Amino acid sequence: MVKIFKILFMLFLFPLSVWAQETEVVFKGIVTNTEGIGIANVLCKALSATDSLLAYGITQSNGHFHLQYKKNVNKLTFSKMGYATQIISVQKDKYQYTVQLEKKPYELDEVVVKEAPITRKKDTLDYYVESFRQKEDYSIEDVLKRMPGIEVTTSGQILYQGSSINKLNIEGLDLMGDQYNQATQNMPAEAVSTIQVMENNQPIRALEGKIHSNHATLNIRLKKNYKMRPFGDAEVGAGGTPAIWDGSLTGIQVAKKNQVLFTGALNNRGASLRSLQNGMSNFTGIYAQEQLPAPFLYSTTTRRPPISPIYYLNNRSYFAGLNYLHAFTPYSTLRFNLLYNHEGENREDSTRSEYYAGDTISIYENNRQKSCEDVVKGQVRYELNGKKVYVENILSGQWQDVSSYNQNVTNLGSLGEDIHRKPYFIQNVANVNLTTPSRVYSLASIVRTYQTRERLSDYWTADNEYKRQSYYLNHWFMRHRLSTAFDIAGNPLTLGYIIEYKHNRLHDTQQTATSSYWLHTLEPSYQIQWSGGNVELLLPVEYTIYRCGWRKEKDQKVLFSPSLDFAQQISYLLRMETSVAYNQNASNADPWFNGTMMNNYRTFTTGIDSLSVQRVALANLRLSYLNTVTLFSWNVYVGWTRSTSDHYLKSLYMPDYTLFVPVWNDRTKTTWSMALSCRKNFRNAHINLSGQTNYSYNKEFVSQNEVEDYLRYHALHASVTAQWSGLTWFQPKLTMAGNISWKKPDVFSATDNLLKNAYYSLTMDFYPISKLRLYADFSQSVFEIVRNHYSINSFLNAGMRYDFNSRWSASANINNLFNRKDYEVSLYQRANFQYYRVPLRGREFMISLRFKY
Repeated sequence: MVKIFKILFMLFLFPLSVWAQETEVVFKGIVTNTEGIGIANVLCKALSATDSLLAYGITQSNGHFHLQYKKNVNKLTFSKMGYATQIISVQKDKYQYTVQLEKKPYELDEVVVKEAPITRKKDTLDYYVESFRQKEDYSIEDVLKRMPGIEVTTSGQILYQGSSINKLNIEGLDLMGDQYNQATQNMPAEAVSTIQVMENNQPIRALEGKIHSNHATLNIRLKKNYKMRPFGDAEVGAGGTPAIWDGSLTGIQVAKKNQVLFTGALNNRGASLRSLQNGMSNFTGIYAQEQLPAPFLYSTTTRRPPISPIYYLNNRSYFAGLNYLHAFTPYSTLRFNLLYNHEGENREDSTRSEYYAGDTISIYENNRQKSCEDVVKGQVRYELNGKKVYVENILSGQWQDVSSYNQNVTNLGSLGEDIHRKPYFIQNVANVNLTTPSRVYSLASIVRTYQTRERLSDYWTADNEYKRQSYYLNHWFMRHRLSTAFDIAGNPLTLGYIIEYKHNRLHDTQQTATSSYWLHTLEPSYQIQWSGGNVELLLPVEYTIYRCGWRKEKDQKVLFSPSLDFAQQISYLLRMETSVAYNQNASNADPWFNGTMMNNYRTFTTGIDSLSVQRVALANLRLSYLNTVTLFSWNVYVGWTRSTSDHYLKSLYMPDYTLFVPVWNDRTKTTWSMALSCRKNFRNAHINLSGQTNYSYNKEFVSQNEVEDYLRYHALHASVTAQWSGLTWFQPKLTMAGNISWKKPDVFSATDNLLKNAYYSLTMDFYPISKLRLYADFSQSVFEIVRNHYSINSFLNAGMRYDFNSRWSASANINNLFNRKDYEVSLYQRANFQYYRVPLRGREFMISLRFKY
């Protein structure tokens, strides 16, 4: 029986061994798209000369394939829906192939099969731009606003899942730094193939796997035919009434080792270009960031109604930005950034402010202001981003010249006020990280000198009286942080030491005030990481020695500010972040002075003449959901803050002046805030929905005209936007929003001071023929000026664009067709009420010509 079993077993193995001998040679390789990225789930076939199937397989997530084959294989085929099938003839003695598939939609019974709009590979998401781009989109920023999980603020700052990004790269290189809105607002959307979002990205390679990051980095990937060649556009427009003009020029070239982006723009149609000079917030180099001192002088004309400035701002704006990056290697770069911005503005408003106390003080102002601002800003940055060594050095500077002249008619009479400021600074920032097998060593350094000259001149028409005031500030600041990180129980423990010094010398016509401080900080932190989450405990202790020049003795303070940050990927789609902290912050941003400062024709401030401390307890929770399959995302934030300051400002409002005086007593402010934002893209129904709602509650102490009380005020906001693209010739978009504000009765007011306002806009795009776009947008806002009395503001704009070919297009538009002449707004500011009216530009038309290259 045993012999029979052995014979049968050998007979069974014989054909298998013969087949195995015939299939022991293997085809290997990788299947990529045109951008060199591996494609998953590609069907790979081995065929004979008569197209008989001999073997097949599926590519892995990274695009690699593996095929066993027989010796009579004649060709290999590679196919996937959304790509053109690739057929390769087998070459003798060649067993490894690299295959590239080109995208190609397939039409089946009038149904176009497209690739997924978002794909994920570990912590990297690829947003395919063509899946979100609409015909009316010009810049890549227009498309970013539609992508689930991504938000773009009015200034151009990008948020991912509710948090600021680390940085924005172009083809893997950081050309723009914190000025990335120049790129996103000027780069043509049609040039971009993919927006890559790298979640939890640590941009410093020497810290990868050592120091965890909860923030994302975005990378713009261009289409193949936009690489290695210059592209951009030029536009010029003119119109009336009165004469208006507009122009722009953008030039971009992205190569492997060199990147250049030039932006130029000018207009007088109410579109300020000031946001292009502002840096975007990011989370790289946080120890080497320090805000500049605030201006001492400011005009009372600061009314900016909640409508587009094209309706009310009379401007002359010029901007030019040149950005160049050279990559010595993929991780060693030298970057130059230079910009110039000129803003000339003519603004008017009529204001009535009511300040409530024992007696109501009413102040009337009719302002006509002419202002001019010139800014030159430059930066040189070198970066070496190695696996063991990271070196970054940024030398930057800014020069600014600001002047304004205001013809003001007030309840006190007529006057002319002239304010002139000339601030400038030079600073150097360095960041160094060194990684050894057992430790990480880091240095962060910032050194800055800042100077400003500010001059105020007031001329009273009635009695020919002059008032003049000048301020000169010399400011010196430095901060150096040394730290080391090493593993304890498999997680990084960081020990940091910070030394900081600041010196201010403030001079006016009466005195010279000097102040300085030394700050020493021990900053231990421990970070525990696990799959999908991390927690960080930070325990900084600060020792501050400070001195005011008008006192002989030195003072000192010791502050302790523990915090705990926790993040967890609850599921594949849901992420949670929470923080609790007790921060003791020494207020040292602005210079101290002993005496009273004149800020404008009627406002005076008594100086804070010592180091002040604010103690803040906070707790917040954020939940972020992103489903890349259903294109649904939402973000929920809940926060509580209780801040106690060792002083508060007592205000005195009189018909002829306003005075702010610090009082050194503890006062507390409590804030609750909740926010929900969501976005859903219904691809089959061609509907894109987005919405948000915010609620905040504040309890704040107010001291005004010898009356003191806590204010308790609320604000609720909700908005929703819907866009439909089901028809190629008609695409409407509807936005609706509403706000309610109210407060509890207090000693300043016996009522709840409830005010309501609402807003909606409807935009419609028509495409009667493929090359012609007609559009119109209507918006209306309703403001409650006083109880049950409303101001209704309606605007209608229309226009057209005709594309002669892929390069040339012409457009014409008319703004404010209703020719509305003014805009009214009312609001409560803490305990007080303010009403203002702003004259508008009126009806205007413009004709433009654009060339793309």
